[in-house]
Amino acid sequence: MLQARTALSDEFDRVMAFYTRMIDEMRGTDFDVRWKHGEHPSPTFLRASVDAGEAYLVEAPEDGAIASAMVLNGSGASGYENVPWRVSADLSEVSVIHVLATLPAYHGRGCARTLLNGGIAAARAHGKKALRLDTFADNERSHRLYESCGFQKVGIHDLFYDDLGTVGFVLYELAL
Repeated sequence: MLQARTALSDEFDRVMAFYTRMIDEMRGTDFDVRWKHGEHPSPTFLRASVDAGEAYLVEAPEDGAIASAMVLNGSGASGYENVPWRVSADLSEVSVIHVLATLPAYHGRGCARTLLNGGIAAARAHGKKALRLDTFADNERSHRLYESCGFQKVGIHDLFYDDLGTVGFVLYELAL
């Protein structure tokens, strides 16, 4: 049975290897996330996330490999502050999902759904009012997943990321 869990502080190398592999395997496919080695997600960001207990993962039951991972923290991209969110909440009352990904070999097995449900449970356990995220407008597969997990589309809004510049993203929110 799949389970989401927090990455342990000594698992940084595994988490980093997961994202490296994910970028390589997704590049040039229909699921290309356009992330770049060393930039997004950066080793510094991932190290800080693992050390803070903000990195979550799902392991494949057959081999223990990280099949899916994400970061859950309280920081949105530049532009989140201008979004007309449905849930009125201070930043301290919100969790934001970042760099959610599943390796292609594990697509369709429920890994991302398990990870999302784990993130929802973690945000609720921390007393958060809402869970938010952004995704590329052309990532229809993720849109279906988020909506099936109860997230509401807030619209397309411009956000700034260092490696991409200002781009229109589809934003989602789940009231907790």
